[in-house]
Amino acid sequence: MYRLKNKCPFYFLLFTFCFLLIITCTTSPQTGTLSGTINLEGQTDHSNITIGIYELAMLDPDIVEANQKWPHIGVIINQMTEFDHRFGTLVKTGDTDASGSFEITNIPTGIYNVIAIKDSFGFRYIYNVQINNGSNNLEVKSISHFPSPISQGEKTPQTYIKADITLFPATHITYDITSPTTFLSYHHYIIEQDIIVDDELTIKSGAVVRLNQGKDITSYGTFNAVGEYENFIWFTKNDGFSEDLYSIEPDSNYIWDKVTLEPYSQAQVQWCRFDWANIGLLNHVNGFEISDCIFRESNCGFKAEDVDSTFCSNLLCRDILNESEAAIYFYQVANGLIEKNVMHDCENGMIIKDESSPEVNNNYISNCNNGVDISHGSSSDIHNNEISCFDYSIYIAHYSDSIIEKNNFNSKIGIRIYNFGDRQSEIHNNNLNCSKYAIELKADYCTPIYYNINAENNYYYTNNENEIEKILYDKYDGNQYIEGEVFYIPFLTQEYPYAGIHGE
Repeated sequence: MYRLKNKCPFYFLLFTFCFLLIITCTTSPQTGTLSGTINLEGQTDHSNITIGIYELAMLDPDIVEANQKWPHIGVIINQMTEFDHRFGTLVKTGDTDASGSFEITNIPTGIYNVIAIKDSFGFRYIYNVQINNGSNNLEVKSISHFPSPISQGEKTPQTYIKADITLFPATHITYDITSPTTFLSYHHYIIEQDIIVDDELTIKSGAVVRLNQGKDITSYGTFNAVGEYENFIWFTKNDGFSEDLYSIEPDSNYIWDKVTLEPYSQAQVQWCRFDWANIGLLNHVNGFEISDCIFRESNCGFKAEDVDSTFCSNLLCRDILNESEAAIYFYQVANGLIEKNVMHDCENGMIIKDESSPEVNNNYISNCNNGVDISHGSSSDIHNNEISCFDYSIYIAHYSDSIIEKNNFNSKIGIRIYNFGDRQSEIHNNNLNCSKYAIELKADYCTPIYYNINAENNYYYTNNENEIEKILYDKYDGNQYIEGEVFYIPFLTQEYPYAGIHGE
């Protein structure tokens, strides 16, 4: 008994030591080393290329949810659509030696985006780099067979091959395009003055077009800018691109002007990113079609004006915040189509103005101040949209009208009609979840309303007629300039099941 008693403290100390050792091993941060080789085209000395390791870009949960719910509309966001190192969180940096080799140690394990950048040579992003405990090699994988556009809801097998990581000298454009010209993949083109395209300009996937403040590109010739899924062409401002990654402070007031397609030019635009512009893309070409593009952080996204027709689909527009512009703006566009687009965090989702008559369907407008503004002699068929706005979902004014059917509205005011003349809208089979007015007739001495509104067969999220009448503003609500009535009977007693975005 005496010997056992003497051994108890020893075993206790041994157990405590082992326990602490296990805890220390399991709680110590796991780190890895990233190494690789970057080359400078045409150089023998590949030193002083900066390698930056960044946290992944945060994907907007509202857009992720929309992508999952309706994968056939807008653009599916990922690191390749969202990451911009100028606004990212830098974790670690390193530099290459003369051979182009680098090694960065003590990187917390995880997944990161990596940039290789050198002044006068542009940069290259490598996305979703996995850092495991121990040694890791930086490799870029080139997709040799791209999947079909995800906006069509199709995916085909992908084959990956290892590709070299090379930075190319930046090309400064100080001249008009007067002969066939190609902007190459992964090359950077700095637009230093207003550029006119008089011949053919082809921009390859992965090219980065950086425009100086206030500068624009105007095409009278052929403008081909067709990227690829997960390899967009990028039009952006030439601000904040320094190899000193710790000193980047982009100027929010620094924006470029626009890309303009003039009448009679030929154009193809698909899988492009436009950001930090006055107007991302301005179209003057009859019958022009644009799809699968991103517009963000600009005064206006995509704008078409003074044409017979324009067709835009599968656009993603974010942070378009000028009060007089919109994510998508049709001005004097006689016919056309606005479909399968996502507009998020914008001042205005759409403006349809001055005798424009596009069909508007299967769009998602969310977290915007205003949804669709139809005015000055315009007329649109608006159906199967999801519109969630802080103020109104649809605004109709100044000799305009619309057929509004099968939409889901979630806003302060569903449909505001501030009109004169005798053009009357039809409003049917919509689900109107509105905090103030589902339908509001708005008038003053300049814009009296004399006609009635046919709003039969809509759902107001109540079956009580007194409650419905409270969210309908018409001649019974005391405005002397309103003589029109909203005819809402019969009304639906449950949600209309075929409203909102449909299709695949």
